[in-house]
Amino acid sequence: MNETSHPREARRLTLALAAALMLALSVPLALAEAARAAPAATRLADTGPRWGFELSQRTPDPAVRFGRLPNGLRYALQHNEMPKDGVAMRMRIGSGSLQERDEERGLSHFLEHMAFRGSTNVPDGEVVRRLERQGLRFGADTNASTGLDQTIYHFNFPRADGAALDTGLMLFREIGDRLTLDPQLIEQEKGVILAEERVRDLPTRRAAIAQLQQPLEGTRVAQRLPIGRTAAVQAATAERLLRYYTANYRPDNVTLIVVGNIDVDAVERQIRERFADWRNDTPPDAPDLGVATPTRPVVEYVAPDAPSALTLTWLRPVDVRPHTPAVSRELLVQGLAVSALNQRLRDRAQQPGSPLLGAAASVQASVYGVAGMAQLAVQAQPGRWTDALDAAVAELRQLLVHGVTQDDLQRLLPGVRSQMQTRLAQEPTRPHAAIADRLLAAVHPHAPYMSAQQALAETEPLLAALQPEELTAALRRSFGEAQPLLFRSDKSGAFGVDQVTQQLVHAMTRPLGEPVSVAVTDWPYIDFGLPSAIVTRTQDAELGTTNVRFANGTRLVIRRSTVHKDRVDVRVQLGQGRAGIAARDWHTIWALGYALPMGGTAQRSAAEIRQWQQRSGQRIQFSFGVGQDAFTLSGTTRPADLLAQLQLLAAHARDPGFRPEFGEKLPALGSSQVASLEAQPAAVHAREVARVMNRGDARLGIPPSAADVRATRAGQLPAILKPALAGAADIVIVGDLTEEAAIAAVQATFGAGAERPRQPRALLTAELVVGGATHTVHHRGRADQAVLGWYWAMPDHWTDPSLSYTGRVAGAVLQARLMDTVRAKLGISYSPQAAAGGSLNVQGSGRLFANIETPPEKFEAVRELLRAQLRELADQPVSADELQRARQPRVESVLKEAESPLYWVNRLARIQVEPRMRDEMRTEVAGLQAVTAEGVHAYFRDHIVPRPPVEVVARAAPLAVAAK
Repeated sequence: MNETSHPREARRLTLALAAALMLALSVPLALAEAARAAPAATRLADTGPRWGFELSQRTPDPAVRFGRLPNGLRYALQHNEMPKDGVAMRMRIGSGSLQERDEERGLSHFLEHMAFRGSTNVPDGEVVRRLERQGLRFGADTNASTGLDQTIYHFNFPRADGAALDTGLMLFREIGDRLTLDPQLIEQEKGVILAEERVRDLPTRRAAIAQLQQPLEGTRVAQRLPIGRTAAVQAATAERLLRYYTANYRPDNVTLIVVGNIDVDAVERQIRERFADWRNDTPPDAPDLGVATPTRPVVEYVAPDAPSALTLTWLRPVDVRPHTPAVSRELLVQGLAVSALNQRLRDRAQQPGSPLLGAAASVQASVYGVAGMAQLAVQAQPGRWTDALDAAVAELRQLLVHGVTQDDLQRLLPGVRSQMQTRLAQEPTRPHAAIADRLLAAVHPHAPYMSAQQALAETEPLLAALQPEELTAALRRSFGEAQPLLFRSDKSGAFGVDQVTQQLVHAMTRPLGEPVSVAVTDWPYIDFGLPSAIVTRTQDAELGTTNVRFANGTRLVIRRSTVHKDRVDVRVQLGQGRAGIAARDWHTIWALGYALPMGGTAQRSAAEIRQWQQRSGQRIQFSFGVGQDAFTLSGTTRPADLLAQLQLLAAHARDPGFRPEFGEKLPALGSSQVASLEAQPAAVHAREVARVMNRGDARLGIPPSAADVRATRAGQLPAILKPALAGAADIVIVGDLTEEAAIAAVQATFGAGAERPRQPRALLTAELVVGGATHTVHHRGRADQAVLGWYWAMPDHWTDPSLSYTGRVAGAVLQARLMDTVRAKLGISYSPQAAAGGSLNVQGSGRLFANIETPPEKFEAVRELLRAQLRELADQPVSADELQRARQPRVESVLKEAESPLYWVNRLARIQVEPRMRDEMRTEVAGLQAVTAEGVHAYFRDHIVPRPPVEVVARAAPLAVAAK
């Protein structure tokens, strides 16, 4: 349960180009669709709010049953079999914090919390318990969120049986109009909400709020953030909550979404039976949202640990027109125009010597109905914000003055087409939750919901007819008519509004130089040597894999799966990963993950590689990871592009570039990472836990310090990575492809050339840490932000698998009890955490922990509560119901994970390093199911209570220290 945090709202105002473009492409554009009638399966009453396809006279996706009851409640239902079982259920209330009165600021979010604190037929706390019994995990499968304009309740059931549907719909009706709003429980929940505000109040959030308030001054949006005002939360009463509840939780303001392996007719009948009698005659809230009237053209926000960033904003008229074909065409052109600008900005940022760390433009037709907005967000190299402002504005002005070119289009359109084709191919195997969440976006009245087939068939002719001049005109409408507002944030070094204004005027008026462009290049990495012979090829019928070994040492595991159509996942493992890094190089670990993606290859820069990908239209990716026992190169592609995907990965492995533009950005990336961490109490606490429990071994996951960043040079990284990258590769390919295609693509890339050395496996080992001492660290946040954690070292998984499984369930039991006590009853923490288990990767590493965010003055109460909980768990076994609620969600999670391609990629890759993982995959569910109440009892009695914990505390730095 959470509010839609304001950084998310700020990001919503600075969307990346891809998101803006996908919004345009999600709407089909053929004029012929305007005259078609809604499909016969759609059942719409004559009254109530309209769906977007009705307002725009469009045909919706025929796979979805759209309906509306006479009381105005809307629903969208879809039968789906990915995965084979399960159902995703959503209830959207079309109100959020914008509907609050002055004295109610924060009560929409407060009410979302109270939805889990008792209703007419469901006692306090029983919502979560009922869902846990059916295998839902709190947070992942059971959750809710409050935004400015909506409140969402979501359940993901692992089964689509009658019990799941009955439970979900019953709970939605209870939330809708049967909440009890018990005054005593309201008082308890106040502490939880105030704790949530405390946890989320970070420097990045405060900067985002200041940024939002500049362009939206004069509107309710700038005054109604979901977390609300502390005073309003403290003054909340049942009467005030009831006033908001009855005005906004009403059938004509509700949308239900059910997606899964369901009988659509039967679910529709249940909705009509359960919700048709819902009546609410209270007048709805319809506040005046105001008009954006900014009075500060330039704002400079300087505060400790604030991000170093610039945002330029052009306000536009609000556009809430329904997405008719003509409007949709405008959105398509606008999205492509923004993409052309972002393409140029990224090219500029990737040039050697560029002052830009990054820049991205976005355009929104309507920001909560109070303004339209075009924005340009800029991240600068330290100390170079004026140069970065000049560079980003110059790229925008180049397009405004000289226009979008045919070359810009030739880079954009292949990717757009392949993206739409991929969406079409993958549509039959989209997961329930993904469909449900996409349907949520179609609830807004201007956004119809269309199928991939409709979008592809109708948009392609328009793409073919597009001219660069149309994109230029769209950019000029959005960015070209007036000087923008400028918001600058930084942690120090205020320049003053006058000087910042002068810099903006200079950037907007200075003479334009020659445009920075990336040379058009071919792809040189097509020949990796003679394909080596296949030495062995075996089948593992139980896992459904084919295992191939090539003469040059490359090993390949293939698992064919059609669960996700037109998708192939590839992972390549090389070297020893963190385990092989010498102690003298531990300070560089944080930087290794940036080296290959940003450093390009010897023959092509990262910018040139991206341009090749764009022009080819191939759906390929590249990511690089620093695993505990291997370096990993990964990508997700489609069957037609598998060879190109492997060429891309092999090029980075066999011919890494480590180019100078990477080294130029590395110090800024590291400093930003450290600065962000120091201001977050939970992150500072986690770093100290890693340091203490891992005895300072950075290979086991200790985040970098400022000293690590200062000591790291880009030139140190090749000596660490090149020997590993040059070795024999272990490859896993999972997806919708033939074995022969996978073998051929590997044989032409990693399987080509002479034999390569294979580094021996290096083991990571953790030493036992004895408790009893308290370790205290300081963060740079608020004085009332603090974290206390208790930690017990336990064996790794392989030492005692049964104990490890028991620990996973025992940790879940402790977590549930802390939620009941520390959160629900005492209200002193928002999200207490507890978990346990043994490591599958690190010898000697296992842990049980409990950590709680709460003000320092509550620490002693927390310690006593933890002692009491642990003593109780050690004194007597848990009940059968408590065991089931802790165990079943873990079992269902494992079963559902096995339906994901990434599960198989991760596990099969792990088997290549650790063969025992094969049996672990087969026995994991049985191992969890075998955990008993007596086993949990013995876990606490024999392994936890007799031993003092390692205590780690994070609290605010003393003022003198914080001021440095």
